[in-house]
Amino acid sequence: MKRFLVLTVALMLVASFANAQFLFEGENEIGMFMVENPTAESAQDDACYMGSPGQFTAYVVLTNPVNQNLGTPMANVGGFEFNLGYAAGLFVTPVLHPSATNFMSPPDFFCGSNIPVVGGQCTLITLTIGTFTADPAPWYIAPVSDPAVQSIPGSIAITDADDNFSLSEAYNTTGSVDDIWDVPVFGMFECSGVVPNEDVSWGGVKTLYQ
Repeated sequence: MKRFLVLTVALMLVASFANAQFLFEGENEIGMFMVENPTAESAQDDACYMGSPGQFTAYVVLTNPVNQNLGTPMANVGGFEFNLGYAAGLFVTPVLHPSATNFMSPPDFFCGSNIPVVGGQCTLITLTIGTFTADPAPWYIAPVSDPAVQSIPGSIAITDADDNFSLSEAYNTTGSVDDIWDVPVFGMFECSGVVPNEDVSWGGVKTLYQ
C-alpha cells in the first residue's frame, strides 16, 4: 500500500510538471532562436537564419530553469551569466529583459534580474542583428571571458530570485554539460553545424524525481 501511494504521488508530480510545458530534455538550457517561444519540434529550424542580408531579430531564451539546490523549477530567474560569441562585422544591439542589469559589457553578460518563467521558459535578451553580407556567421554561448568572474569556474550559470538568488549551473543548447563550448547554438546563412538539443521534455521532467 505504501509503495502504491509513493508511486501515485510521483505520477501526480510528473503530471503537474507536464502541465508546466517543459520543452527540452535538459534543465537550465540557454539557446538562441528566431522566436521567443521555441518548441522541441521547431528548435532546429528556429536556431537558424537563412534570410537575406539586412536586419532581423533573434532571442536568447532560457528553457527549463531549475533550482539545482532544491531540485524544483524556478518561478523567477534572478540572474544569468554567459558570453555570447559572434563573428566580427555583425551589427548587434542586445536589449535585456526590463528587469535585468548587466554588470559587464557585451558580449559578456553578468546580469541581475527578476524574470518570470512562463511555460517553462523566459527570454533573457532580444537581439537586433544586422549584416551586409551572406557570409556564414555562427553564434556561441560560453562562460564569461574573465575566469576570475565566473561564478562556477568554466561554466555558465543562472540564479533563483525566490531562493536568495541561489546559484545553479546552466548549459547551452548544444549539450555543453561536457564543456563543449565551441559548438554553435545559432547559425546565419550556414546552419549545418548548429546542434540544438531537440529532445522532448518528459525524460527531463522524470529525472527530477528519479
